[in-house]
Amino acid sequence: MSAPVQAVAASRAASEKFRDLGAARIARWLLTGPAQQSDGPHAGAVAGWIGTDGRAGYVYPEITGYYLQWLAWMTRRHGRQPLYVARAEAAVGWLAQWLADERPPTRIYVVSRDDWRNDALFTFDLAMVLRGIGAAAKTGLITTPAKVVDRTCSELARIIGSDGQFEACIRHRGDENFPERWSTRRGPFLAKAAAGILDAGQTLPSMPAALLSAARQTFDASLDALTRAPHDETHPFLYAVEGFLARPDDPAFAARLPKIAAHFDALVARGRSSGRLPEAKSNDGLVRLDIVAQTIRAGLLLDAHRRDRISRRSECVPPRSPLRGFAAPGGGAIRALGAARRRELDSLADTLAQYVRADGALPFSPDALDVQFNVWTALFAEQALALVYREPREIARIAASPSIV
Repeated sequence: MSAPVQAVAASRAASEKFRDLGAARIARWLLTGPAQQSDGPHAGAVAGWIGTDGRAGYVYPEITGYYLQWLAWMTRRHGRQPLYVARAEAAVGWLAQWLADERPPTRIYVVSRDDWRNDALFTFDLAMVLRGIGAAAKTGLITTPAKVVDRTCSELARIIGSDGQFEACIRHRGDENFPERWSTRRGPFLAKAAAGILDAGQTLPSMPAALLSAARQTFDASLDALTRAPHDETHPFLYAVEGFLARPDDPAFAARLPKIAAHFDALVARGRSSGRLPEAKSNDGLVRLDIVAQTIRAGLLLDAHRRDRISRRSECVPPRSPLRGFAAPGGGAIRALGAARRRELDSLADTLAQYVRADGALPFSPDALDVQFNVWTALFAEQALALVYREPREIARIAASPSIV
């Protein structure tokens, strides 16, 4: 092996070790740090933000659902561990407590404060709770909590619109309009919520047929909206892509893949031209590490599916065809794109890993003046860094049955 080749191999090995160390540190912080409350009135709940003092600003049902999904992901990789079981059981215990409220709040602040979200019921949040419970039950971390599932389904049923699809949210009371945000109106991002409900329906018993029907209709409508006009904001756009990737066995997956992958390619191209992943098409905004982690995951999984489609087309070429031994039409270009994309994703992973602190905490944005450590960023980042150093064949295996947090 020549000296330049040895240097490249050594550099790659060092990068992989750096990312792997980052993933391990984040996992330790998520399992043993302040992300999940260990005592007090909200023991078992998972925070959204952690301050520099190590205390939670608020606890969040949506992120508690993410946490259950992440524990299932860890179980698939490392086996069923007592610590995973304890964390999952504590999370479900708190969710039962949260749902005992007649009007379950969206964010529960450690120091009480007004928040318009707490007068709302969001499809996305409830779907992530249901998805997390389903994933934890499927991997044997918990026994299905029937009452929690039934109450979650009951609350979700309230948000089904007159056309049979889920609304983004409804008010607990009153009829004032919500702020005009992507999270308060229907859009492609609801594909992730709908996929979560459909996935839960494969594991959890007695989920209402009307709920699964609404999820099916919402999933299709959301992905149709994605192919027509993606979200301007990057975060919900990537939620939509994640919803698509969550269901690779969907009958329309292959037909939708080229258009959705093209929208993703456009996002990466905008980041390449500006030197940073934009927070929205209209402006660069802050560097958000949750977006960086989402982009890494989506890029790896999308490219795995594109390679798979090329391989299948090649296998369909007749044995005596002059195309035998060559890439299927368009395959060479896509392979070249895949190699360039992998280098870009590796670079993003190195960027992400450099912001992981020694204790495993990650800031929401390294640009922010007020440093806060973000739990969903950590969950996304652990998965991104754990994926990125794997070989293409292993990523393809994961893509075929993903557990996207």
